[in-house]
Amino acid sequence: MKADIITIGDELLIGQITDTNSQWIAEQLNLIGFEIRQITSVSDDKKHIKKTLDDVLDYANLVVITGGLGPTEDDLTKETLAEYFNSELKLNEDVLQDVKDFVQAKGFDLNERNIKQAEVPTNCKVLRNKNGTAPGMWFEKNEKVIISLPAVPFEMKELVERQVIPKLKDRFKLSNVIHKTILTYGIPESSLAEILSDWEQKLHKKIKLAYLPSPERIRLRFSMVCDDKEKANSIINKEIEKLKGIIGKAIFGEGDMYLEEAVGKLLKEKGATLSVAESCTAGNVSRLIASIPGSSEYFKGGVVSYSNEIKNKQLGVAQNLLDDFGAVSKQVVEAMVTGQRELFDTDFSIAISGIAGPGGGTAEKPVGTTWIAVASKDGVISKKYTFGKRRLLNVRFASSKALDMLRKYILGYYED
Repeated sequence: MKADIITIGDELLIGQITDTNSQWIAEQLNLIGFEIRQITSVSDDKKHIKKTLDDVLDYANLVVITGGLGPTEDDLTKETLAEYFNSELKLNEDVLQDVKDFVQAKGFDLNERNIKQAEVPTNCKVLRNKNGTAPGMWFEKNEKVIISLPAVPFEMKELVERQVIPKLKDRFKLSNVIHKTILTYGIPESSLAEILSDWEQKLHKKIKLAYLPSPERIRLRFSMVCDDKEKANSIINKEIEKLKGIIGKAIFGEGDMYLEEAVGKLLKEKGATLSVAESCTAGNVSRLIASIPGSSEYFKGGVVSYSNEIKNKQLGVAQNLLDDFGAVSKQVVEAMVTGQRELFDTDFSIAISGIAGPGGGTAEKPVGTTWIAVASKDGVISKKYTFGKRRLLNVRFASSKALDMLRKYILGYYED
């Protein structure tokens, strides 16, 4: 079954707001067996909306629309759909009661625009919205379903989860779609594709593999449409075991976790503690680690040693090291990580010092040059990276590299 998603609103087209609704809706529809054919954003214009509907209904079994259901003059979706389905708008008493309850619960008086929100096309099935004033609408035409939903995310999600998904499961005969995601870090996408080329060519013919890269991880998503979920899971799991035999050290988890969660799990398993000394990342690694619920069990804290003065006075980095080698050096970052571990009395520590940019680089140490070190009672490891010229990306790259160095160090297979 094929589905299209249409978002309506000039604010989307001029970049005033970001469309997160489509991503979420697409995921929910795919999980129940729909193939997402296309996502389209259109302006608040009746002709444009109608033309887009004509186009997508040539192919799609399901169309989900969000936006344009508010109380203002530029919200044209409901009126446009009434015209498109040769219907008329009529006050719906159930919806009106929902609107009254919602408005009064907020402490406001009902006005004419609120009442107009309770008007719906006579030939639609109403999806009652308890979290706002705009109801959802379900239309059917030539065995196809068109659903219009409010664009406010928490209103839309409630309607999708509680009403739309159950009704779609009843309305359509859907295939099972299995997704499994393996998380990797440390091998660039192009290199990963080359390493996995032979394995990928021998994948089970019903498995679709997708590479989903970001600075923090590369997700390898296995997808399979099937009738027998148990059999499909077995097929995918066998392929994942083969994958682990090829790039096992680069795999840090499954599903939707990030490196900070993987590191946290390892520290918890060992009953170990961690502290962090940061310069160019300015506390970002600490922020990531502390974002995981329960991180207080293993994370003691950190020092943002942005200046040389703090490196010297707080972390005990000798002034001659700073003078002779500079803050961005092997000698200084190793002194930082040792000083940090002693200062916080932790089992492990991380230290980062680099040139995030856009300025501050030299021919010897260009922008993006970053030294990262990890320490334990058994010793110190450190490595230099050169990430690039974009400041915020450099912070993200450095943070992820540091976490991955610690992960590999804990597991005992870090390669210098």
